[in-house]
Amino acid sequence: SRMRSVEWKLVFADQGSQMSGITKIEDSTFQVVCSGKIKTVDIDGSMHNSEPTDGIVSSLQYDSSGGLFVTDFHNRCINSKENGESAFQVLVGEYEGKRFAGPNCLCFDQEGTLFFTDSGPMGETSLSRPKGSVFCIKPEDQLLKPLALECLAYPSGIAASDDGNFIYVAETMANRILRFVRRPHGVYYASVFHTFSGGFGPTALACDQHGRLFVARFEFAGVSNEGVPLNGIVSVLGADGSLLAEVVGPGPELAGMIVSVDVLLVTERSTSSLYSAQISEILMT
Repeated sequence: SRMRSVEWKLVFADQGSQMSGITKIEDSTFQVVCSGKIKTVDIDGSMHNSEPTDGIVSSLQYDSSGGLFVTDFHNRCINSKENGESAFQVLVGEYEGKRFAGPNCLCFDQEGTLFFTDSGPMGETSLSRPKGSVFCIKPEDQLLKPLALECLAYPSGIAASDDGNFIYVAETMANRILRFVRRPHGVYYASVFHTFSGGFGPTALACDQHGRLFVARFEFAGVSNEGVPLNGIVSVLGADGSLLAEVVGPGPELAGMIVSVDVLLVTERSTSSLYSAQISEILMT
């Protein structure tokens, strides 16, 4: 079957800035990472402000008290700053005396536990060198705990289900999604949730309140078939792992994604652009 197209609306473009992570501040106001700067953008495309991060930041999230947390590839750590503070502090940069490869993406569950993937720059962890990890930090004891230690082929996007029972991880170079199930006493068990065919691999994940998982699948800019450039793909999975919908993305290098009420927002790296599409249109079968 031919993949469906939906109407992607260009929200904001920032030429040459390698746009990556995105987070929501309010229903129609977002922050995107553009070459280490954090830019605040409205759904109508107007930009409010731009602040530096002193690193190569790939993703950002706020905790429940308004503290900002970022993954810093360049300094190979997670940085944070409290609400109202101006400077970032290093939250964590190593596990058992060993430096991180380079944290890629982070998320919080509803209890405030921080989860993040540690992939290093693209190619540092790969199919032939699956040394990527997934870690968590619980708010009560601030202890760093591995969920998967040095065993993954470029783990990138990460998302917590709305009910907090599942953590989903995009293992990009294995072209699959892993699901970590939380059991009593904070123990997590991982298994393969869904495997894709084609494209380079999944890079960004977002859960909605109905248990659906939105997956942004990356393709390198310039890759083509019979002269036609290939785009990335957005796939929607049910809580049972079934494929509910699949649409052509707004460009090849899909890098960041969030669900905001009835809209899906996706960042595209090769054009440094933020796009939006109606979720109802994506889910039309």
